[in-house]
Amino acid sequence: MILDKFKEYDLYLKIKSEQIHTLCYIVEAEDNLMNIRHLSKGGLLKIIVPGDMLNESLKFLKSISNVVPLKVVEICENPGHT
Repeated sequence: MILDKFKEYDLYLKIKSEQIHTLCYIVEAEDNLMNIRHLSKGGLLKIIVPGDMLNESLKFLKSISNVVPLKVVEICENPGHT
């Protein structure tokens, strides 16, 4: 995937619903890194990240996965709506 730093990307995470609240608290401490949106119909958590923060966001999620068990299962370009 060729990244465009001016676009936004959707990350879909596999995470237990009871862990989402903890993830939100941790992410709030990282100003402007990502925007947690909603659960998709498939039960995946959707997060939107700016293109220039995508790699940093992925590293961050990997680093906290020992505290909040999660897995990034899909990354795609945001179509311009939530």
